[in-house]
Amino acid sequence: MRRKIEKTNASYQAEANKHKKKLVFQPGDLVWIHLRKERFPSKRKNKLMPRANGPFEVLEKINDNSYKVDLPRDYGVSATFNVADLSAYQADDHLEDLRMTSLQQGEDDGVPFSQDMEEDSSSLTRSIASSKVHAMAQILEKSQTVVIGSNNQKLASVVHLIS
Repeated sequence: MRRKIEKTNASYQAEANKHKKKLVFQPGDLVWIHLRKERFPSKRKNKLMPRANGPFEVLEKINDNSYKVDLPRDYGVSATFNVADLSAYQADDHLEDLRMTSLQQGEDDGVPFSQDMEEDSSSLTRSIASSKVHAMAQILEKSQTVVIGSNNQKLASVVHLIS
């Protein structure tokens, strides 16, 4: 009977813990800390404030479940954290590469004018359509100065309707 209970408990434990992944940090690793409302009331006053802060360096591994972090004194809390409140910091090196190489000499991210004119009218996006309407309105405004007399008023109303 006792073995059956132990076996059942082990299966329940395995089922409950199958989604958990074991995080192990070493001293010197960089981590984010989760700012719980109970522990950091001044840092989590409303929904728009950040939920995590960091990166902070792991100073000491107390055991597999708790770590001491290099936390500044202005936080006013203990520097020991449960592993559930820590997540690994990964540098965004790929974003820095994108910033450096986004506009290299000789590159043009825009659509060539000939392609722009050949597009099917059913595939126009709102921004392309509004830019074309704006360009048409400018052309009409330029031609408005040439028109004389009563036609001038009609053209002005057409330009106003388009833009």
